Amino acid sequence: MRKTNTKTKTRITTLLLSLLLASAPALAATHTDTARLEWRDAGHHLVVDARDGIVRVTTTEPSSYFGVRSGDRILRVDGQPVRRMADLTHALVGNKATRVPVVVLRKGDQVTVDVDTAAWSEVLAVETPPIPQPATPPRAGG
Repeated sequence: MRKTNTKTKTRITTLLLSLLLASAPALAATHTDTARLEWRDAGHHLVVDARDGIVRVTTTEPSSYFGVRSGDRILRVDGQPVRRMADLTHALVGNKATRVPVVVLRKGDQVTVDVDTAAWSEVLAVETPPIPQPATPPRAGG
């Protein structure tokens, strides 16, 4: 039988620990990030799904209203990468232009489409509930 010295054991332990730590980000990245944006109003319907770094348009009715088509994968809005629903909403809501270039992957090809931000502003409008007012105490003698 062969004896293993302490230096060799330490090197092996260090190597194994390094490999384990190096794989930690990959293990952490297995978390599933999912979100859905669904909006319908007066004959318009839009559904956008985000999952694992991919933002995809599921439904657009009518197909030309939102500037993107069903099946499009949204890659960039005004040059900003889109990997989560929050990326999409921040890029469109924070933009002051009336039309914004959006790069999509459509049937295997990258296509740039101009999106009318007014159509998306209704979809992305965040309604904040009113702040509840404290109850007014009854007046004395009144």
